[in-house]
Amino acid sequence: MRKVLVFTIVVVAALIVVAPRFRQWSTDRAEGRVGSAGLRLAVLERKFVGATTAADSDEVKCVVMDWNLGGETVATLVAFADGTTSLYLTSGGGILGAGSHENVREAAARFRALAADRADQFSTTADFDPPASGKTRFFIITGTKTLATQAQRNGQLLNQYNVLKPLAEAAQATIGEIRHTT
Repeated sequence: MRKVLVFTIVVVAALIVVAPRFRQWSTDRAEGRVGSAGLRLAVLERKFVGATTAADSDEVKCVVMDWNLGGETVATLVAFADGTTSLYLTSGGGILGAGSHENVREAAARFRALAADRADQFSTTADFDPPASGKTRFFIITGTKTLATQAQRNGQLLNQYNVLKPLAEAAQATIGEIRHTT
């Protein structure tokens, strides 16, 4: 009987200590997910590029890759023309401001240049939903519009004849450089 009483006291004490931390951890994770989703949407809605009607309004201001790793897990690579480069994760994590590293800036510049070279593969969109499980989608943000590719299966982007394969490889190289900085 005494063992049961001691065990009960230990369990109750553990719950008293752990429950507030679990609640805070759950809240932090949820806030992180909302924050990442909000940043992604703000980029796609051109809130960070300053809408303009100037002659350079079709200039590429930012390039984005949404890479669905399976299920609800999406990694969003964002590469701005000023070199600012970040990686947002639907889990609420991410790496902001990785473009302060020269290797990341160079990789991101190649990613943006390849997107601009393949602009004929993009069309104007207002659909900012993340791609379905196992698919990738690219976006170009200008001062006046957001352009996107059709979502493609991740495996299709490995096909040597896929016109977006070099863009996918440049995005992956940029992510690789971001990972080297952490």
